[in-house]
Amino acid sequence: MIIAYVLMALLIIVSVGCLLRALSKASNNGQSESQSKHERAIKDSIIEEEQRGRLSQDERERLLLDLEYENALQTQHKIRFKAAKPKSLQLIWLTVLAFIVLGSTVMYQHLGYSKEVVFHQQLDANRLTPEAVRDFIQYRSRRYDRAADWYYEATDFMSTEDYPLAVAAFEQALKKLPANDEGRITLMAEYAQAIFYAQDNQTSPKLEGIVEDILEQEPAQATALGLKGVIEFDQKNYLAAVLAWQEAIRYNSDSMERLALLSGIKTARELGSISYQTAPAIITDSLLVNLDWDSQAIQWHEQDVLLVYALAEGEAMPIAIQRVMASEADKPILLTNLDTLMPTVSLANVENVDLVVKLSNLNEKDLTKGQIIGIKSHVKPNSKQIFVIKLGL
Repeated sequence: MIIAYVLMALLIIVSVGCLLRALSKASNNGQSESQSKHERAIKDSIIEEEQRGRLSQDERERLLLDLEYENALQTQHKIRFKAAKPKSLQLIWLTVLAFIVLGSTVMYQHLGYSKEVVFHQQLDANRLTPEAVRDFIQYRSRRYDRAADWYYEATDFMSTEDYPLAVAAFEQALKKLPANDEGRITLMAEYAQAIFYAQDNQTSPKLEGIVEDILEQEPAQATALGLKGVIEFDQKNYLAAVLAWQEAIRYNSDSMERLALLSGIKTARELGSISYQTAPAIITDSLLVNLDWDSQAIQWHEQDVLLVYALAEGEAMPIAIQRVMASEADKPILLTNLDTLMPTVSLANVENVDLVVKLSNLNEKDLTKGQIIGIKSHVKPNSKQIFVIKLGL
């Protein structure tokens, strides 16, 4: 891109140079023509004065000689000026012009407008690569030095598992984010998670301090509760680990994370010999669901969202429901007694349910108005099997 700008600058310089030369030539021609007319007028005036008897022949000759001498001096002066002009004035103008054009180009590059333009051109043409996106994100964070840009860089590093770099970017984001910003706690939780991964899934005093700080401000922060359980487990405080993980499950509806937390709780119960009388289970009833569909017949869109819910006989409202983005429909979905919409009825109160999958659009005000694309009837909660629901439009 910089080569193109240099070529553009050179073309502008050459064009303006040619223009200046043409203007100078036209100006010289005009001056020569004007001078010739002036000289003829003076000669005519001298001759006319002689004819009227106001000048003698000797005076006329002397005046004409003086006129020729003056014209000769002016001609010599022009020749010297023309010889000096290309080496001085024109060269100065061209140098100033080159400096302005190239300086503007360098400033344009330095300010970053070219990168902004190139990025959006590639975006519009659907020619962006992950490397180009990463380069642009890092450029933005360093140029604007805003919390949002550093956050985007941190999450990009998290996606590529470059956890030490993610930690550094999260720290910059936290420095730029106001202390009273409503998103600060969530950012701190993601920062703590990055620290944990950067330390090869090991705890540290630094991590403990950040987790404690988060939970002091927001006791129901699910990510921090999950990390607190890990810290307690590493210190062999198995009961505290179970209680922290159960609270994390309560405030985290993500099925995959819930399943991981349930696995950790099971291990902690076994190692600590913790009975259900000591720490009652928070999830007492559940259903594990997998969705199956023909990828050639069903093409998901970015805004597609799936409602997966359990419907009890005689009930108009679901007794357990999960909302899943269609892009994540290939992951297991866990419905539990915690996912109820009604305080009096849950999976713990029924023997059989119908599992329903409804397709809707994320932009709809009422997601329940979507299209039913899958049903599995007469399913018994707490079964150890994974229920597969075939989807079809």
